[in-house]
Amino acid sequence: MCIVVIIQARMGSNRFPGKMMEPLGAWPVIEWVLARSLQAQRADAVVLATSDKHGDDVLCDVATRLGVDVFRGDEADVLGRYAAAAKQSDASVVVRVCGDRPLVDPVLIDAAIDDFASGGADLTFNHTSDGAENWPKGFGAEVLSADLLYKMSDRVESPYHREHVTSFVWHDRDTYRVRPVSCPPEIDPGIADLKLDVDEPEDLERLRRLLPDASLSVGTPEVIRAWRATATDPDTA
Repeated sequence: MCIVVIIQARMGSNRFPGKMMEPLGAWPVIEWVLARSLQAQRADAVVLATSDKHGDDVLCDVATRLGVDVFRGDEADVLGRYAAAAKQSDASVVVRVCGDRPLVDPVLIDAAIDDFASGGADLTFNHTSDGAENWPKGFGAEVLSADLLYKMSDRVESPYHREHVTSFVWHDRDTYRVRPVSCPPEIDPGIADLKLDVDEPEDLERLRRLLPDASLSVGTPEVIRAWRATATDPDTA
């Protein structure tokens, strides 16, 4: 079994253009995502799946410097890009990480992989809240088989689903078994969908205030403790 973390990222974000190279502490956002994903113990490889546009060359340069493989494809067809990157890597299991998660946690990547390996699910995740599992946004991943990814890529035509990769599965939970990983108490903030990823400039500013001295090894429990200590500040929480 070959487990591959595939990270989708591009410079052309509609809401926050160029965010991948914006600094968080001493490193750009893309370096946070790549470097932290490389620390996952259960993954066999990490791949940056970016577009074939010239503007994304800078992301490839960072990946190459860190020893991360790169796949380049259609900017809009993210599902097709994922499938092609998985084939290039000979993946049997795919871990999806979005580039807007500078705090993605290798421990939580491993936890999602282990949960998927236990069987009984088509997709396991710990990147968003679901039911009683209050996973904060920004730390986790989704895990699915490469076979399911290829099946979707071959059959799904909706531009929305091709842009959002796994949304086809999420929208048909009567057919597909989608399972959250159990959220540990030290990570559960007590509210659903606490937002600690980066979609817009103010999201990055929030992380800068929350973690002024953060290192690439900062753990999710530490981040949540920092959030709890400042949660009464509306500009931080």
